Amino acid sequence: MRRSLLAAVVQFSTIALALTIVARPAAAADQFVSLAHLAPELGYTYTWIASEDAVALTRPGLYVLVRTGNPLYDVNDSVESTVQAPQSRNNDVYVGSALAARLRALAAKYAPPGERADPPSEPVAAAVGTVHGALALSVAPTKVSDAVVVSGSGPANLPLTISLSADIVRDMPRVLLSRTNVRTDAEGNFSVTIATAPLHLQRTLVLVSATSLPGVSEAHTSFVLGKPSPNIAHPLDDFPRDFLPQL
Repeated sequence: MRRSLLAAVVQFSTIALALTIVARPAAAADQFVSLAHLAPELGYTYTWIASEDAVALTRPGLYVLVRTGNPLYDVNDSVESTVQAPQSRNNDVYVGSALAARLRALAAKYAPPGERADPPSEPVAAAVGTVHGALALSVAPTKVSDAVVVSGSGPANLPLTISLSADIVRDMPRVLLSRTNVRTDAEGNFSVTIATAPLHLQRTLVLVSATSLPGVSEAHTSFVLGKPSPNIAHPLDDFPRDFLPQL
């Protein structure tokens, strides 16, 4: 009798453990939420950035970049991390509960005073979503400092984000150099001077991206980094002391 009772207890424990193991993935899956649904709920503008396989979430004074498969994400000029890396499913990005909670906290922190007490009405959101058009982008060196002038055009009075990234070496991932927020003027033009420092490696390919609201096509261009100024030099650009040219 005791032996039968012991066997029953062992069998019950085995079944309970198996059910627990099976249930955990389902519970973990339930913790992920759709970023496309969460973003408008929190007042973010959702922009897919194909060049970085990422989603940009923007609000006045706030820029969040969430990359698929990467636990690191950008909040303005800082980098934060989350336990569950965002996942790409069904043409959408899903984030874990921890990152979703962080996005809610950031939305509350950067909400305008009036919005905290009274969320924006549907007509206002619809007006923002009616912006359509395309961005044009060009880059020119300043020739006096380690910076470039990024200019272009698009719809009038439009918020833009200008991102500079670089492919420094083949075996390293693309490096984000800077991110600058600007606006087009009443005629739809913009121009901003952006530093390329501390990157001084000549012949480095620098990619420039301009993104904005949904419905506005993003623009991309690139340039090869040269010597920023005759008065600026970097030791990595100099030949070693024992260098002997081949004759």
